[in-house]
Amino acid sequence: MSVGKLFHVTHITEDLAPLDVWYDRVFAPVRGVMDGQYSERERRMGSLLVIGDAVIEAMSPSAEPEAAAMPIGRFHAKFGRHWHSVAWFCDDVRSVWDQLVEGGIRVLQPGGPTDAPPEDGDIYTHPKDTFTQLEFFQPPVSTGGPQGPGPFADPRFKPGWTERWQASPNPLGIERMTYVSIVVPDLEEATKLYCEIIGAPLLWRGESELTGTRSTYVSLGPETVIELTHPTQADGLAGRELAAYPGGMCHAMTFTVADLEHTAAHLIDVGVRVLARDDTTIVVDPADSFGAPFRFTTWSVPGDPRD
Repeated sequence: MSVGKLFHVTHITEDLAPLDVWYDRVFAPVRGVMDGQYSERERRMGSLLVIGDAVIEAMSPSAEPEAAAMPIGRFHAKFGRHWHSVAWFCDDVRSVWDQLVEGGIRVLQPGGPTDAPPEDGDIYTHPKDTFTQLEFFQPPVSTGGPQGPGPFADPRFKPGWTERWQASPNPLGIERMTYVSIVVPDLEEATKLYCEIIGAPLLWRGESELTGTRSTYVSLGPETVIELTHPTQADGLAGRELAAYPGGMCHAMTFTVADLEHTAAHLIDVGVRVLARDDTTIVVDPADSFGAPFRFTTWSVPGDPRD
């Protein structure tokens, strides 16, 4: 598949404004791509927050009564504050559609199920087929694409982005996104789906006592690592998540940081509690991060293509 840079990981809450304020206080992201934008088609509010090499899309249903019947409103009613989905840019959405459909994965467009691939724009997997929703986005040529200057302009595509991020406040000391975690009911089934059907190379298998999980790490696109993870402890975050959502779910986001002690000190300063930690990784309390588990680490996934 022609999968490129990570587009965004979506974080859903009931009211965008407090979540925006939280991200500014905790992460100090670079803004200006999309801030507090209303979508009439989707009846939702959203912001795109650039953090190192990653983007988080903070999103909430709009206040209109009609929003409750729309996809974001229905998701929030069912799952509350939570990670929602993972999205990538691509340069040939038709070929992505072909590969997914040939592999037996249901594919949706913004208007619902589709029998034919679009020329450009968004396609989405059915979340029950990929354990969470995956989005693939080919920006229309008329918008200028992610390089701008159109509405999808993304500073990560512009020269000097790395230096700009390094010169930003970056209070957590974030160097890059390490991986995105998807909790799955059957690790071998999930690994086969992502490696053989979606075409994500397998990087490493491992087990973590800290998170109470057994995991397979795969690479999707040139710089995105996905952790497919299954709980080994029923009382851990992943164990409780899978018990609540047996079909699987986008579960956590992990960032590589320069100094774990510096990161921990900043989290304490802004009122985000550390739920657990070991010598290389901090897990924050999702009660303090709008329901979305975050980890911060100095560890690298063996075989990470960026190393």
